[in-house]
Amino acid sequence: MLEIRPILSALWRSKIAALLIALQLALTLAIVSNASIIVGERQDKVARPTGMPVEDIITVMFQPMSQNYDIPAAVVADRDLMRSIPGVIEVTHSNHIPLSGSGSSSSYYNKPNQETGGEGANYFQVGPEFLQALGMKLVAGRNFEPSEVQQVGLNDRLDANVVIVTKQFADALYPDGNALGNAIYTNRSSHPIEIIGIVERNLGSWVNWSKAGNAAFFPQMLVIDGTLFMRYLVRTEPGQRDAVFKQLEEKLSQRDPQRVIELKTLEEQKDRQYSRDNTMVKVLIAVMALLTFIIALGIVGLTTFWINQRRKQIGVRRALGATRAAIGRYFLLENGMIAGTGIALGMAASQIANHFIVSNYSQPTLPLPLMLICATILLCVSLAAALLPALRAANISPATATRSI
Repeated sequence: MLEIRPILSALWRSKIAALLIALQLALTLAIVSNASIIVGERQDKVARPTGMPVEDIITVMFQPMSQNYDIPAAVVADRDLMRSIPGVIEVTHSNHIPLSGSGSSSSYYNKPNQETGGEGANYFQVGPEFLQALGMKLVAGRNFEPSEVQQVGLNDRLDANVVIVTKQFADALYPDGNALGNAIYTNRSSHPIEIIGIVERNLGSWVNWSKAGNAAFFPQMLVIDGTLFMRYLVRTEPGQRDAVFKQLEEKLSQRDPQRVIELKTLEEQKDRQYSRDNTMVKVLIAVMALLTFIIALGIVGLTTFWINQRRKQIGVRRALGATRAAIGRYFLLENGMIAGTGIALGMAASQIANHFIVSNYSQPTLPLPLMLICATILLCVSLAAALLPALRAANISPATATRSI
């Protein structure tokens, strides 16, 4: 403790350099702590459960060359063909592909003839086998019956009679938990669509949508005149996806060569949707590592410079009986005081920066434990950076002072 006064005197004589290091630490802490919360938020977002075994699902889209193509008959033939491939568990048609970034949504109401106050949901038109094909868990109610599937055109107003929804969407429409057996309504419609089943989860088409997880599944087949196309979702046994993938295009092309077929894995589509989030995480981690490395280099350089300036002083202290541990402790304590000042400033700067980010970019609030962890890491890096120069200072012999005087 007796070294604090000479340390303060030494720092006052070199106050500009010490202040710059402290400000650099403060800026680094403000950036690192706020970047950490963004990285954590993005990682949590990417790790959200999708409600489907993404790694086992293949998506198929075909577009026939003929304008008078019998889509319903092709779906029946394709489905039977794909089911016969070893490793295929189930196949369903769908108007859109989950996690693809492309889909349709609408507002739904729990009362008829409403225009405002509805709840948005991503909707899919699927076959009765979609639960098994998407690997979703039915937590209440029942699945569709084959007789409930309707064929609709792009401009048809044919409303379904039944629907299966995600639990998130059911709870949003019926907060009391009585959604099963009740009805949903489309905009200004008095036609009730009974909720016959509730699935545990499905993230839907858009991973960045604020309502992601609100999804409704209708037993319908969309048949578009003129621009014909159809999509399938094929679920395979675990570990069989790639083997099935190779056979699907070949067998579907052999069955009907007069159409264009495109296959993708659902995992590939998911990765594409999260590519910006993953890139941002990598960039922010690189920035945090670079800033920490730069501050460590600055501390090493400044401490080394001060030691070279004070070689005579160090030699005299050693000649007067100062131990090596005392010399090393002196420089570590000096660095700790600078780092402590910088971290105190950095904690205040972190809160100010976080308030700005939360207000303007809807990012999460910076929690105190995370900020303290970042501050502790920076303090450890600072002390570690000063340790080597401090050990070199401790090894300066008293003869150095004698030769220099």
